[in-house]
Amino acid sequence: MTLFKLVTNYLSEDRGAITVDWTVISSAAVGLAIATTAIMTDALDDLAMRMDAELRSRQLSDEWIRFFANHFEPILETGAYSEADVEAAYDIANGLMNHTLINELAAGIEALEEGTITSDEIVELVALASVAYQRNVVDEGMLNYYFGFDGSDPYYMTAGDAPANTN
Repeated sequence: MTLFKLVTNYLSEDRGAITVDWTVISSAAVGLAIATTAIMTDALDDLAMRMDAELRSRQLSDEWIRFFANHFEPILETGAYSEADVEAAYDIANGLMNHTLINELAAGIEALEEGTITSDEIVELVALASVAYQRNVVDEGMLNYYFGFDGSDPYYMTAGDAPANTN
């Protein structure tokens, strides 16, 4: 029997354990899946590193948001608080995430309208409003109404426990 005839007989033979064929095909599929995962993992890691480098090179930050003493002018005019006091409250507010900032601002405005807010809480509320105003995460008209950022009289000076002069 020649080699050609042996190979032809082997390839045309359809008897035997079918599980051997499926085992070979299955192992090839698993090997291909593992190889694809390894390639995709490396590609995704590379993409994440390039995105990180790009964002770091642009230096995206909140540094453009800064303390404005004029947002606290009515409070500072009372003499009850110093600029350092209100700036400290502002720094705390600026460290908050937007959703926390919005939730605390809403709760503070509710307390302001109910008249259950203290003068210290008003300072914190104005700090929250100042940060929200600069981040543009709350309606500007609402902030102007309650806090007078547009130069109008702020609502908080006529409602609740407005900061009093302690001199």
